[in-house]
Amino acid sequence: MTNKVWIDKTGNTLRLRWNYEGKKKALSLGVADNPIGRALAKLKSAEIEKDLAAGYYDPTLMKYKPRKRGSNPTEITAVELFEKYIKYRQKEGLISPSSINRLKAIASKLRQLLGDKLAEKVNESVAKDAIARWSESASSQSIKTYLDYLKACWNWAKGKYHTAKMNPWEECLDRARSRGSNGQYRKDVKPFTMAELQSIIMGFKAHPQYSHYTDFVTFLASTACRPGEAAGLRWSSFGTDYSIAWIGESISRGHRNAKGTKTGNSRTIQLSPSVQSVLANRFDRLNPQPDDLVFPSPKGIAIDDHNFNRRAWKTILESCHVEYRSPYKLRHSAISHALHNGANPIALAEQTGHDKRTMLSTYAHAIEQKCLFVDVGKV
Repeated sequence: MTNKVWIDKTGNTLRLRWNYEGKKKALSLGVADNPIGRALAKLKSAEIEKDLAAGYYDPTLMKYKPRKRGSNPTEITAVELFEKYIKYRQKEGLISPSSINRLKAIASKLRQLLGDKLAEKVNESVAKDAIARWSESASSQSIKTYLDYLKACWNWAKGKYHTAKMNPWEECLDRARSRGSNGQYRKDVKPFTMAELQSIIMGFKAHPQYSHYTDFVTFLASTACRPGEAAGLRWSSFGTDYSIAWIGESISRGHRNAKGTKTGNSRTIQLSPSVQSVLANRFDRLNPQPDDLVFPSPKGIAIDDHNFNRRAWKTILESCHVEYRSPYKLRHSAISHALHNGANPIALAEQTGHDKRTMLSTYAHAIEQKCLFVDVGKV
């Protein structure tokens, strides 16, 4: 069996052994070789076998190691983690004396923002909220510096301590870098104009090789979904009349994201009449099963966003003489046009999966749900 995990004995305790990508792996369990220890070992071996088969395997092995507090802990708070990172950099001579105070100030701010929250509980949503509050009293340039340290700390912690599977500070840093020193978006992330969006959609529709992606691009431009979220949509995700869509899965590089969406949170969005029509016509044409992907590749498998961008997307933008921006900028464009169209920022944050404080923290929650996006499909 390819994913077989063996229970082995080392001294008076048990360990697990298996092969991964052609290499031998082992995990000491620290339990005695007795009936109870054997039962625990079988449970852990079954967990690893299941993850290997399903693609959820953690190569750092932290997911499978016992959680320890006290001496030599693996489960610690976010503040404790950063303090250990400071000591590591001091010990290895990787930090100048002048930078120590800065790192200690970051640890102090983390204590204020996160309290005694475990490092494993700091996901992207928690990180975004913390940075939004931090930004109220710090410059954007300072925030970028702090995020560089936090991202490096969480990367260093992999395999040593229990943390969230995805580095929670990475998207915050990408967001900070995409803004200028005054906190505004840089010009290189300018949204597509309505004329450009319609030209792109018509370009896909008329192209002999890439017309397959027309509905996919229309959906992205009309809903502000991330490309991976649209690629992961299944027909069971929609209401019976296609007026709503549940966004709870995503696909990157053609592979399913283990935590669902990029942030790990699901949401429901309202769809415009033209998008509803696109989906209804597509369903009638394909006659799919509920679990089938809505927007598969021409080969019938999940869309690989990298290949789509490199081949189809760049080709169409060049043929339409539209300045290159990545497919992800369709999301930025849809949000920009929705705000320009008078959308309630808080309602928009709910439907796009943004942190409400980041988009606009002073508005009340939306009372009435409705489709907020400009109807790109009306050409």
